[in-house]
Amino acid sequence: MKNNRLLAAGLMAGATLGASNSFALEQYFNTPGTRAMGMGGAFIATVGDSTAMWYNPAGLAKTSGMDITLEVGDVIERLSTPEINATCTPTCGDIFDTDSNIKYLAFSSSGMGFAYFAPYKFYNTAVFNVSGGSSGQFVDIETEYTEFKWGMGGDFNENVRWGFTLDMLSRDADLSGGGADDNLSELEFGFSLGIQGDLPLEGILPKGHKLSYGAIYRSGTDSEVEDDVTFDAVKGVPGRPQALNYGLGYSAPLPTVGGVPMFLTANLEFDNLEYEDILNGVSGGGGNTNAESNLEEERVAWGFEVQLFPSFLEDKKGSLFVRFGMSETEVDAVDNQAATFINDIESTTYGLGLKLGSWVFDYAREARDLQVNPFFVNIRDQEVDLDTFSISYAF
Repeated sequence: MKNNRLLAAGLMAGATLGASNSFALEQYFNTPGTRAMGMGGAFIATVGDSTAMWYNPAGLAKTSGMDITLEVGDVIERLSTPEINATCTPTCGDIFDTDSNIKYLAFSSSGMGFAYFAPYKFYNTAVFNVSGGSSGQFVDIETEYTEFKWGMGGDFNENVRWGFTLDMLSRDADLSGGGADDNLSELEFGFSLGIQGDLPLEGILPKGHKLSYGAIYRSGTDSEVEDDVTFDAVKGVPGRPQALNYGLGYSAPLPTVGGVPMFLTANLEFDNLEYEDILNGVSGGGGNTNAESNLEEERVAWGFEVQLFPSFLEDKKGSLFVRFGMSETEVDAVDNQAATFINDIESTTYGLGLKLGSWVFDYAREARDLQVNPFFVNIRDQEVDLDTFSISYAF
């Protein structure tokens, strides 16, 4: 049942900041695509499959034929505020857990594609005046965020590709705790624009070596959802961050080892993300209040893939893949440092793949180290392991 007093009352302000009951957002990012995840999430310059609809739609210009891909993997979840408080004596225990979900489902064909992504499942806590009295209560906000994309890519010329996506963005938020019991949902629309190319360096690099580049702009949304009963804008429901990402890629044949030909693909990527109007519920001597700020996040990721062509897979038109990558994300709360719980995220990833004819099977694991903002002294750093598996079929 909707709690209209929550929706109409708005936010509390003016209290002294203290211990946090809420957490930043980028630790909930679920890297789309098992191949990209194995390379640390760096894929913008060399992507050429259906995950291009996330990393760089210009990569759709490299697709040929038709393929379908399904990815299932772990996503990060957060304990509720009462569960977290129960672990704090006074330092809190682990506050994150994992669950399995469909992360990605896509179909692509000769420069076009359709895809479902579940890149985020947000958890944050804000302070709302639920009772209409003089003080605010902590309210947990769990936001299921998904995207449906249609994308298209083509060639400017033999070395430069373009692409775009049109996105339908869905947010479904459950508000609970502090006397609140509410569900909010909203559909919005966004887009992305990408460019990708290969530098013409035939006279500089050896034959078969290629240096590539890529860039993408992805539109963002604010952190408000309009309630369909009271028609009030409820703040504190995270949306998609605005993104401006760019990177370089390098691909080349490697020397044959033990009679096994090999091929290298390496990527370096820089991501710049901005979340609007993030709320973080905090408490202190003056009562409960919200720390509010835009969040700017800078991520540097790199990774490589080695494709091997052993003789025992030759008859099956097969190959093996080995992948490794790392990334680091720095979080800056522009207006108020207490608006972010996590201020640094470090990840190490590896992956394996097997191609058998038209089938491709991929596995990746990410060890994500979540480092807490020193502003919060009662929460400890935590490492979370995430596993992902995908299967693709080309026809």
